[in-house]
Amino acid sequence: MVLLSSSNKNNLTQVVVGVLKNSSNEVLLSTRTDKSDFPDFLEFPGGKKEPHESPRMALERELKEELGIYIEDFLAMESYIYKYDSFGVELYPFLIKSYKGDPIANEKEQIVWVGIQDLEAVKIIPGSKSIVEKLINIFSKERS
Repeated sequence: MVLLSSSNKNNLTQVVVGVLKNSSNEVLLSTRTDKSDFPDFLEFPGGKKEPHESPRMALERELKEELGIYIEDFLAMESYIYKYDSFGVELYPFLIKSYKGDPIANEKEQIVWVGIQDLEAVKIIPGSKSIVEKLINIFSKERS
């Protein structure tokens, strides 16, 4: 992960990320086959935050659009900045504690549930690897 100075922060794309976990200790990921960057990778649901939105508003909108679910309770994780070769993102990850509805792929991508223990083996978009590390840490503490 590359951190940027605050003077470069204005050039970042702000992105919300929703982490949904089911009762089988799996998290929801989606494909990126319809995207030009990292088309054969998986990612957590979410998307770009609009200028007028708070991260929470953007998360609610994105998960409703992408998955058809309504967030009831969540935990905001620490935001961070990731720099790709040609652009930077400021990520706002959220651990979704409860929601209404059954997640369905409303956009061109497919969704898949992946076991938390298998996350490190999944080909996930580089900017989300920090989230994977945090999840493995959080959920391994829950099991002990």
